[in-house]
Amino acid sequence: MAACSAVPNVANNVNDCASRNNKQQQQQQQQQLMDLNGKSNNGGAPSPSQLAKAAAWQQRLLGKQLCRCAKPGLKSSTLELVVNQSEVLGLYFSFVDPAASCDDFTRHLAQLYEALNAGLNVKKKLEVVHVLLWSGAAAQEVLDVEASFREHVSDLPWLAVACDDYERKTRLTRRYRIKAGVPTLVLLDNATGQVITRGGVERALADPQAAGFPWRPAHPKQALEDGPLLPCAGRDSNEPMLHEELRHCYKAVYFSAHWCPPCKAFTPQLVETYQRIRERGHDFEVIFVSSDRSEESYKTYTETMPWLRIPFEQEDRRQRLARALDVQAIPTLVILDPRDNIITLEGRTELLEDPEGLNFPWTSRLVNILTEKYATSLHDAPAIILFVEGDDCEIQFGESVLLPAAELYRRERPDYDPNFDDPDDQLQFYIALDCETSDILREFVGLEDAVPLLTAVDIPRGLYAVMEDGAEIGVESVQQFVDSYRAGKLQTHKITAVHKQSGGGGDQQQQLPDKSQE
Repeated sequence: MAACSAVPNVANNVNDCASRNNKQQQQQQQQQLMDLNGKSNNGGAPSPSQLAKAAAWQQRLLGKQLCRCAKPGLKSSTLELVVNQSEVLGLYFSFVDPAASCDDFTRHLAQLYEALNAGLNVKKKLEVVHVLLWSGAAAQEVLDVEASFREHVSDLPWLAVACDDYERKTRLTRRYRIKAGVPTLVLLDNATGQVITRGGVERALADPQAAGFPWRPAHPKQALEDGPLLPCAGRDSNEPMLHEELRHCYKAVYFSAHWCPPCKAFTPQLVETYQRIRERGHDFEVIFVSSDRSEESYKTYTETMPWLRIPFEQEDRRQRLARALDVQAIPTLVILDPRDNIITLEGRTELLEDPEGLNFPWTSRLVNILTEKYATSLHDAPAIILFVEGDDCEIQFGESVLLPAAELYRRERPDYDPNFDDPDDQLQFYIALDCETSDILREFVGLEDAVPLLTAVDIPRGLYAVMEDGAEIGVESVQQFVDSYRAGKLQTHKITAVHKQSGGGGDQQQQLPDKSQE
């Protein structure tokens, strides 16, 4: 799948905003925390447990400091988003690019912001955090990034991620899968951090008076239950089903159309993965929701599909499902759990990166199969990686020996939430199969071609370690390896690609190749 990257193409010197906190700012933050949670038990400064409890998702996601757009040089504590909490937090990604249509929507959003918050002195309806990026020609032509940043945000009434916090911007664009050059408004529930909609731009333009703000979608179960689910022509059974009969199934709701070239390319891939997942014993069903323009096209398209479908004539039902699942474009594959709660809106991406469905149903797990998606995350955090052959029994073996160590590690970090926290220094656990992704990683790190092979790979620090030759890999030996790695007792080696000397004699860090960009 061709993927657009919204990572800002600017200098690589990443400055951590948190490092700029002085003692006075820390004292102010502690006071804000005390105001938020009440006085501490001893009547003085909050205890470490209170501080941890009050470190709300806003700070964990956005860092400790933001900028005020009206005064870009003035830093503001992210804790103000906790203390002066709005109902909704909007993450607004816009681009400095002559080809992007961001400026018009920025003006529209500013008017919406003022209208929603008019007359509200305490709790706003909407707060916005602006993530300004550079793409296209602007990424190459802008000479003074700071001046460009000030020019684009100085008249705006909200907050922004600091101009030089490149690492934060990169992680946010990855987390919310932002497409380069496309203005995107992600609306989050400010109490929980849960996504309300990723289609804030489309919703705001369709509802300029914001009568339906914040455009919370209905639960998909209502539309799924509203009538029978018919079999597609390629299905073994000709019997229709009711939604109630799928109550034990994971479900993928597939929005697609015969006239759409990317859809027609993706559908055969979905058929293959669908069959592999079911052959592996998972209760899994796909429900097709058509965007076809005629019933004839719809019938032609479903001839080879082996799953269920929403009847073409039930247009209202199809539209309600699209709204409930925040569908912005096709093809879209939304994965639901047996209770019809959303697991991921990015099922298509998950499937393309994991065509065997080895990480199905693509929920947050302690031990994952190393796919392209997770290989990218190796640049952010260290990992324990067990290289094995690719058959099912080897995967089961890998999970059985890694999972106890991963569970113990996570129990020691009960406050860590992968939905909001940066992965820095959080140890990840992966099973690497005999595939191209593993081959690329082996070559990048400098690992021998052997299985099973237990390794600790720390690309951020440019180091790796390997379990000694001849040692039997089991639950106890894996735990000992992890403990030794964390204690700094393992013999480590330099990752050649990271420590490769440039012509000028300095270290020049390289990145794992990203096949999606080739």
